[in-house]
Amino acid sequence: MKGRCRKHHYKYVIGVRRGVGVYYATMRNPVLLLLVTCLILNAQNPGRGARPNTPTPVSQLIQTLREETNPDQAMRDVRTIWETDRWFTFPKFEETARNVAAILRRAGLEDVEIGNPPADGVTQGGYWTMPLAWDVKVGTLEILDPQVPAGARMLADYQKVPTSIGMWSGPTPTGGVVTEVVLPGADADMKGKLVLGARAAKTALARAGALGIISENTENRDLADERGWVNSFGDNGWSFTKGSSPLVCFSITPRGSALLRELLKKGPVKVRANVDSRYYAGVYPFVTGVIRGTDGAAAEEVLSLGHLFEQGAHDNATGFSAIVGAAETLNRLIKAGKLARPKRTIRVLGMGECYGTMYYLEQQGPRKAHHRGHVH
Repeated sequence: MKGRCRKHHYKYVIGVRRGVGVYYATMRNPVLLLLVTCLILNAQNPGRGARPNTPTPVSQLIQTLREETNPDQAMRDVRTIWETDRWFTFPKFEETARNVAAILRRAGLEDVEIGNPPADGVTQGGYWTMPLAWDVKVGTLEILDPQVPAGARMLADYQKVPTSIGMWSGPTPTGGVVTEVVLPGADADMKGKLVLGARAAKTALARAGALGIISENTENRDLADERGWVNSFGDNGWSFTKGSSPLVCFSITPRGSALLRELLKKGPVKVRANVDSRYYAGVYPFVTGVIRGTDGAAAEEVLSLGHLFEQGAHDNATGFSAIVGAAETLNRLIKAGKLARPKRTIRVLGMGECYGTMYYLEQQGPRKAHHRGHVH
């Protein structure tokens, strides 16, 4: 049984160009997220005889946290994570893990470690099959019609816009291939060709001998020069596992889609497709560190999880950086004697969404027995 965490297969990736800054406002007070409800309730119910402006322990705590947060550092962490995750290959995920481990050490967390669950397309984590590791170096799709203006011919280029390639795209023959673009249909000859659209029919396209798919899916077609990130390309679920069909997968913009469809009305469309990608048995890492509780090694643990290894800064470099910012602030206050050290250990975890979480929780053994809750 293969699983999925999301209802949708495609993620919107305006974050490629603008996502690093989009969520700055939400990062300004990251450690207040868990306390804001208490503040609101306290303000609405100040207690018998209390004046609305009288400081309370909760309001004083929030003010202390507000004064200690460092949003500029949080934004630097977002950028550090995004710079490698935006390429969404497994070698880059390993780079992200090393960078995040360094971030956790800077934040003062103890027992920082990188775990290396298998990314072999076979191993089970709960009821989930771990994905097969994947890497890509080149991915271009170019219209060969000389009547098309030169500036409009390149429909996809991974090195310029990483989301031009679907995650887990298969390779073309070395050096690329010249082929045709066709529309799906019962009578269409798809053998060796790229099919425009028809993501839901991947396995049927593989049986028909298609070279691959050109995805034109996006969440907002009014943004004519943005494109959807295809991060679900397995035959039986979200991720690509051993035995999935290694079709080529490009993702193009609404503008590129409109151009192709207009050309197809006039006759066959020739393109040059070149993808240098590979599948291999690798690792899908997790990173963890703790704020040690007063109960020491035997302390119960509260987990704070944020997933890594996503293409857009908004999903989820911002979320994980907020968690790190909160942990760093707490550490600073504890060491300064302004906050008491917690009884329970706080464990920060960064990992692949769902797959990493399931594998970690299943494999932890004795550590799992100390878990008393988690926030994601």
